Amino acid sequence: STVLSMAMSLLTVTASPPRAAGPTNYNTIGRSFAAANMRSGQRAITSPSSGSIARETLRRDPMYEARGSRRRLQMLASHHSTNAKTSGAQSKLRRTLSSSSRSSLSSSKELSRAATVGLKRFMAAISLSMLFTVTSSFGAIPGSSISSNGVQNHFPNVPFLTIEPANAVLSNPNAGMARSATAALRRAVPVTNDKVGGIQSDLEKAQYLLRFPNRKPWGQMSSIAQQCLAKIELDKEGVMQGVPKEKRDDAIKVLAQVTDALDGMQIALNAQDSDKTAIYLSRALKGTSELEILQCPTLPYTIPPAYSKLPKLQGRATLNVKFQGVETPIEIVVDGYSAPLTSGNFLDNVNNGVYKGSKIAIADKTTMFVRPTLKPDNDRGALLPLEVRLKDEFLPDYRQSLDVTNGDYPALPLSIYGAVAMTHGADDTLNAPAEFFIYKFDRASMGGLGGLSFEEGQFSVFGYVSESSHDALEAVKDGEIIDSISIVKGGENLSIPPRAPTS
Repeated sequence: STVLSMAMSLLTVTASPPRAAGPTNYNTIGRSFAAANMRSGQRAITSPSSGSIARETLRRDPMYEARGSRRRLQMLASHHSTNAKTSGAQSKLRRTLSSSSRSSLSSSKELSRAATVGLKRFMAAISLSMLFTVTSSFGAIPGSSISSNGVQNHFPNVPFLTIEPANAVLSNPNAGMARSATAALRRAVPVTNDKVGGIQSDLEKAQYLLRFPNRKPWGQMSSIAQQCLAKIELDKEGVMQGVPKEKRDDAIKVLAQVTDALDGMQIALNAQDSDKTAIYLSRALKGTSELEILQCPTLPYTIPPAYSKLPKLQGRATLNVKFQGVETPIEIVVDGYSAPLTSGNFLDNVNNGVYKGSKIAIADKTTMFVRPTLKPDNDRGALLPLEVRLKDEFLPDYRQSLDVTNGDYPALPLSIYGAVAMTHGADDTLNAPAEFFIYKFDRASMGGLGGLSFEEGQFSVFGYVSESSHDALEAVKDGEIIDSISIVKGGENLSIPPRAPTS
């Protein structure tokens, strides 16, 4: 609407024609001759019609007359009148000095006005041409004729005219996709309590505002912290709803940590301390994620019957991976909310010692493949499906990859440093029974369109190397051998169906 208003205002201005110039009584030949000489930086020379040329030169030369230099005009008139035979021509020329000055200024204003109007017409034509080109280039966007605040949108076919100013920065389709393992795991927890989900959403908005490089919106972030505190203090029972009785004490401790973090965040915001604000904000977000995990002790959906006989992880688990040549173990968080079958099969392999003694093969310095020498003692090779969960969805998709070019983004992106995923099986719709890899993604050197990996959405990502273990991961070299993998937390969330008796 802003572009249309500008174009219409320009058309309104150009609709008013410029003032018509007065009648011209100049000698045509003399005018052309004098103008040609003035363009070349010369004065009009004498000619058979020197008198008319001199008068025309005086009328068309505002440089002298506008400055009011009557003496120079008189000298110029005298120069062009040297061949005049009578003094009457000279006196007649002098009488025209005062009137010629006024007419010269008027002519200059008319020329300036005409040039301005012409420029406005030209800009209006370009604006309308661009507007019609854009409207004809994009297709309709379903449901975009009415904005979220109920305002009628007269240009539903133009994407950049349908974006509200407050959401313009977030209009990029993959702007909401996590860029760190912490954020990805936090957002992957199913939200079963809307109050906690709302607090987490508000805090993530504050985290986004904190990244502003220059003038940070301290007041807006402070309002967010106050609102989150008020939601907790006014309805603690509502925030705690959904926590099992045996986990209630843990939830109370976590909620107290969130409250303390919000108090510290408020103090840091009042002092406009970015570093301390970021620390307290991270603590508050971590607490909300832990509370959501306590409120969702099992999967909020049912596994398809075709895969009911496979192991599944109903929640989260944490593992430590020790290498023979690396002093510090690597911590991996496995997410059963987004990939329950892939995570369950991986943990079952860990419990059976499949990966002990496996050698690491590093390809292109970015991908660490783990190819176990011990084959799993099961026949799941033809049953393990590719498992990818869409962002903001509960149930994963099976045996089909995602097309990120169409806006299908996974809940656990591959385009994060330390992503852990299974390799493909017999075809691209199946997972390998035991082989997995750790992807050391770097957006600057490996990112494609939108900063994503070219393989995004093609593999079953089921966890991430913790950010505290990134240095230890870099220390792992090609050919290193896994000494052991152990489950340190969440092992009780693994569910393994009984095997069918063998004849």
